[in-house]
Amino acid sequence: MKTVLSYGGGVQTTALGIMVCQSKVHADIVIFADTGCERPETYWYMDNYMKPMFAEADIPFHVVRSESPSSQPDLYGSLWKYRDIVNIQFRRCTTKYKFEPICKFLKDWGVGLSGRDVNMLIGFSADEAKRATKKKKKSCKKDWAKISYPLMELGLTGADCQRLISDEGMPIPTKSSCYICPFQPPFEWQWLKANHPELFQKALDLEARFHERYPQHRDTIGVYRGLPLRHI
Repeated sequence: MKTVLSYGGGVQTTALGIMVCQSKVHADIVIFADTGCERPETYWYMDNYMKPMFAEADIPFHVVRSESPSSQPDLYGSLWKYRDIVNIQFRRCTTKYKFEPICKFLKDWGVGLSGRDVNMLIGFSADEAKRATKKKKKSCKKDWAKISYPLMELGLTGADCQRLISDEGMPIPTKSSCYICPFQPPFEWQWLKANHPELFQKALDLEARFHERYPQHRDTIGVYRGLPLRHI
């Protein structure tokens, strides 16, 4: 069985990555599924801290992206092409741009997906038990891998993860999520507008393009938790 660390770019998976490099948790490889829409800080942190750290520990780090013929190389490009936005109910972005690219990589790597060949390490901390329960249910339906939560098993919270990162002499990474993620609370949209106004505008442009296709939803559906972003 091969053990794979699913690196997401946030505090928890950064801490888990450090533990892997310290040989406190075992992983054969690390995979980052790139939607193409992560915040610039996430890419910067990954390039300047995580990739060098994994390289020094001699642990392969792979970035995978969607290669679906019906999709663009990045999530934003696909949504723009089809005049669409992320649907908060179905979240096909997770399937198309994270789950499927990881599965394809593992198949190309020569690992079967019978549920017995892969142990996928997910960086959920002890205070994120509800997220882990939801993810486990979805993964069990796919029956493609064993899912493990080392941070939860060790009882480490988000605060513990931050201390672990600081003790390593590294800055705390920003929260990892797509800049067009509809689940962002208002303060994160405000942060995006203040720090990356060009990306905030891209989100508004995507919403406007969606409304060109569906003018009847102009005041009822949008990129902010299913509601129009421009209203806030």
